[in-house]
Amino acid sequence: MIMSSLDACVALLCFSLSFFFYQNSHSTSAPSPERKIPRPRGYILENQVTHARLLPADSTNTFTYPTLSLLLSLDAVESHSLDIGRGWIFGYGGIFGRLVGLRSQPYFGDRGSRKTIRTKLEALLRDRGFSEVLEDAWMMTMPSFLGFEGINPLTVYFCYKSGTFWLTVLEIHNTFGETHAHVLQVGEEEDERCAMGYDHQWTFRREFHVSPFNDRSGFYTVTVRAPTHPPTQAVLDSAESFGINPPRPSVRVHLHTPSHSNPSQPGLLKLTALLRPVSSKPLTASSLMLALSHMPFALLLSLPRILAQAWTLHYKKRLDVFLRPEPLPPTSTLNWGAGSDAAAADDVRPGGGVKWQDEGLLERYARGRVESFLRRRVEELDVVISLTPANPAFPTRIFKPSSRPDCSACPHLVISYLSPRLFIFLFVSPSASHALLLGSETEKILFVSSKELFISVFSPPPSSSSKMIISSLQRLRATRIPSTLPLSIPLRHPLDNESTKSKISSFLVLRTIFFLEWLEEWVFHAAHARIVPGKEPWKQWERANALLVEGRAHEKKKLELSNGSVRREE
Repeated sequence: MIMSSLDACVALLCFSLSFFFYQNSHSTSAPSPERKIPRPRGYILENQVTHARLLPADSTNTFTYPTLSLLLSLDAVESHSLDIGRGWIFGYGGIFGRLVGLRSQPYFGDRGSRKTIRTKLEALLRDRGFSEVLEDAWMMTMPSFLGFEGINPLTVYFCYKSGTFWLTVLEIHNTFGETHAHVLQVGEEEDERCAMGYDHQWTFRREFHVSPFNDRSGFYTVTVRAPTHPPTQAVLDSAESFGINPPRPSVRVHLHTPSHSNPSQPGLLKLTALLRPVSSKPLTASSLMLALSHMPFALLLSLPRILAQAWTLHYKKRLDVFLRPEPLPPTSTLNWGAGSDAAAADDVRPGGGVKWQDEGLLERYARGRVESFLRRRVEELDVVISLTPANPAFPTRIFKPSSRPDCSACPHLVISYLSPRLFIFLFVSPSASHALLLGSETEKILFVSSKELFISVFSPPPSSSSKMIISSLQRLRATRIPSTLPLSIPLRHPLDNESTKSKISSFLVLRTIFFLEWLEEWVFHAAHARIVPGKEPWKQWERANALLVEGRAHEKKKLELSNGSVRREE
C-alpha cells in the first residue's frame, strides 16, 4: 500500500512537470518547410528486455521486464549541450543534486583518474589496435536516478568515423564490480548470415563471468540493429523531419555451449537475451518526465531483479553456484606472463578485461609484507624479481639489488598473477612449495618463470635462535593443512620476522583470514546455498592435497557439467 501511494505520487509529479515543460518548450504549429532544424543528439528509450534459459532442459526459465535508457551523442553529452534545467533535471558530470545524471567514473574502469568517457573509449580502442580517429559515438546506457547509481549490466557504444558506422563496443558490468569490453568491427569477422531485422552479427568466444549459474565456457553470438543515423548528422530539412523514425538500436545476445564434436566451435543454444526499444523520443524535459511518470522505479530495479532471478534459478530451478573466477588478462597487457608457465595455460588466454575488483585490506597488508621481503631478498641473492599483475591498474614491480647497477647477468624471476589473492596465499602457506601447489597448480592464479628460483627466493632465512622449534605462527598456518599432504613445513616463514610487533600483527591477520574463511562456509550452509562440488573455497587445501597425492589423474576427475551448468535435485 505504501509503495503504491509513493508510486502514484511520483507519477503525478512527473506528469505535472512534463506537461509544464511541454507547454513551455514546444510549439503546436508545424515547422516551416523552408527552414532547417537541428537533429536531436539525445533520445530516451523505453525498452523491453527478455531473457530465456534453454539449458539444462529441467531448469528452463524466461522473464521479461521494462527498462529506461538514454541514447546520447558522446560529444554532445560531454559538452553539456544535452543538460536539461541547468543540469538539475539531467546533467553530465555527477549524480547528486540531479533528477537524472551521468558521470564518467563507472565507465571503462576509472583507475582513480578524472578522464572523460570519450577519452577512456579512445584509449580502449587504441589498446585493441584501432588507431583511426573516432568522430563520435552513440552511447546507450542507463543513467542514475535521484543520486542512485544502480548496476548497469550493458552499455553499448555505436562508434562512427567520417559519418560511417564503424565499431560496436559492448561494455559489460557484473555484480562483482568488474567490467569487460568487446570491440566488434563492422565488416570484420562478421557471421556470413545475419538474423532477419538486424544489420550486423558476430560470434566469438566467451571470456567474462556474468552469471553464477554458468561456467565461463561457450560462445556469444551478438546481433545488433544500428541507429538510423550518425550522431554527427546534426541538421536536415524540417519538412523531411516529419515521418522519420527516431533511432531504436537493438542488441540480441545468444550464448552457445561448446560443440561436443568440436569444442572450438559453437554448439547448442543455451541462453538468449534481447534488448529492444519499444519507444524512442528526443531527450527533452517533457519526454524525460513523461517516461519517468510511466516507470518511476525502472532505474532502481536492476539489482532487485538480478537477485530475484538468482533466487529462482538456485532454489527453484536447482542450479548450483559457480564462484567468480579471476578475470582474464587484457589483450593490451601484451607481456603479461612472458617467460612464465602462463603462456602454456589455456585458462589464461588474453581477454577483454577493463576493470577489476579493488584490492582488499588483507590483500594490501600481505602485499606489503611480500614486497618488503623481496626488497631485502634481492640484495641477499643478487637476483631480479618482477611482480606482474594481470590488472592493468597496477604497474609491474621490479626489484633489483642496489649493489649491482648492471644486473643483466643476474637470474630473473618473473611472477605473474591474476589476482592479489596471491599475496594471501604467500602469507598463509607454510612454505614456497605450499604456495606453488595452491596458487599455481590448484587455483591457477600464479605463474612463475622458474619454480626452482621461486622456491629459492621464498625459502626461510636461517634462524638466529638456537632452538629448533617450529614457530607459533607456523603452527597456526599448519592447522589449515591436511596431515596427509606430503610437503614439509619449515620452522620459520620467510615473511615473518623476530619483532614482537610484527608477530602480533601477523597473528591477528592470520586469525582474521581463517575466521573469514570459516564465516564464508557458515553463511553458505546457513543459507542452504550450493556451490558446484569441488569448487568450495574452504576446501582449497583438500583439492591441493588430492592433486599432489593423486597426481594429474585427479584433474581428469572433473565434474560432469550439463552444458556449462550444474543441476542438483537434493
